[in-house]
Amino acid sequence: MAAAEGAFDAWSRTTPKDRAALLLKLADHIESDAAAFAELESRNTGKPVAAMQNDEIPAITDVFRFFAGAARTLHGPLAGEFLPGFTSMVRRDPVGVVASIAPWNYPLMMAAWKLAPALAGGNTVILKPAEQTPLTALKLAEYLRELFPKGVVNIVCGRGESVGAPLVAHARVRMAPSRVTWQPARKS
Repeated sequence: MAAAEGAFDAWSRTTPKDRAALLLKLADHIESDAAAFAELESRNTGKPVAAMQNDEIPAITDVFRFFAGAARTLHGPLAGEFLPGFTSMVRRDPVGVVASIAPWNYPLMMAAWKLAPALAGGNTVILKPAEQTPLTALKLAEYLRELFPKGVVNIVCGRGESVGAPLVAHARVRMAPSRVTWQPARKS
């Protein structure tokens, strides 16, 4: 928690362009090491290596590339006159530390689905892989450590009851699977 909180202030101020560039580099690294990821995920889950190489690894890299683009694109009406004399605006600000738990059945894919949008949005993340299938999350951690500033992504392993439950219930987690919290806008 301390590492994620400590990294949040600087990471949340990085530009969408810079966050997108790192997500694209991460996708490139996964793609260049696809055979190793596929083999490890096969051992992790029991799925055929060919299914990993041909289906899941390309989809995983696509998730990171998609959210790299999403980081730089805001859709929908962002400002408008909805009441006479008032202008309404939508701001998308990072919320803080995001706690995520990846399940056992698609461990690397679900980790990507959780990490990519949170990082694209300028949040820091604590990811807990399923205790049965942590291997690819730990391999991914090697690239995350190389690319992202210290503390931006944190991977903790352990059982759901002793690690996952306290993580998502932690008072300083701003977003978690079992709850989404609202916080007032920060003053500029």
